[in-house]
Amino acid sequence: MIQFKFFDPHPYLASFVQSIFLVDHILEPGEGTIVGQYPPTPQHCIFLYIKEKFKAKKVNESEFKERPKAVVVGPQITRMELTVSHDYTVAVIGFRPGGLFRLLGIPMEEIFDDGFDGFELMGSDINDIVERCAEMESLDKIHECIEHYLLGKLTKVKELLPVDQALFQMLKYQGQMPITQVADLACLSVRQFERKCKERLGLSPKVYSRLIRFSNAYRLFERSEVPNWSEIAYLSGYYDQMHFIKDFKEFAGITPTMMEEELKRKPLRFQKAIRF
Repeated sequence: MIQFKFFDPHPYLASFVQSIFLVDHILEPGEGTIVGQYPPTPQHCIFLYIKEKFKAKKVNESEFKERPKAVVVGPQITRMELTVSHDYTVAVIGFRPGGLFRLLGIPMEEIFDDGFDGFELMGSDINDIVERCAEMESLDKIHECIEHYLLGKLTKVKELLPVDQALFQMLKYQGQMPITQVADLACLSVRQFERKCKERLGLSPKVYSRLIRFSNAYRLFERSEVPNWSEIAYLSGYYDQMHFIKDFKEFAGITPTMMEEELKRKPLRFQKAIRF
């Protein structure tokens, strides 16, 4: 049995937090170890492994490694595989574009394409929160605990700037807004905007736009029992099948039809319920 709960952020958190997403999964008898795909998304996150630590690896790595209690994931461009063998509860704090930078105060290029130990980046209180959440009886109580923790961080969050609002517009318009127009919203030249993107997102505006479109396509795929790839590509803003396949191969590491076969073998759908 699996339960999802999606919470909008507290009004005081809404300038940098996009959502708090909780998953509670009780494995059926005989279900055994299960593996799921986690391709890149445009959303930076903090993952809190409340019941059991996950094991993870990049698709080009041979061995799974146990993850810490709290994992910070910034700019990601490589597909991950996650495995779990017991009942698990996971909380995902999803940030608005630039939100994780504003919370941590470090350039996102420094935490590029990997999962980083939350203890090292944020201090021991992040692990304390995980332990407290493990004692909670419901997903609603876990959410309250995490929200209280984030509210306590407000004084350390960097000021919201026009560039942060502009980055959110890129996400809102599914990566379809011209970079010159986004730079204008940020009150910056294109070159200045590109530098700010690297600082806040760890990616260039062009790559970030492509990642938004790819992620939209992948999440539509996870929600489809029998995927229609042409329709998925069109709904995700691709008007050229070749560009769709190119982006899919770059960010997922394989073609769409190969990913379809992969999901049949490793059936966990981690991104099915995510929304940005």
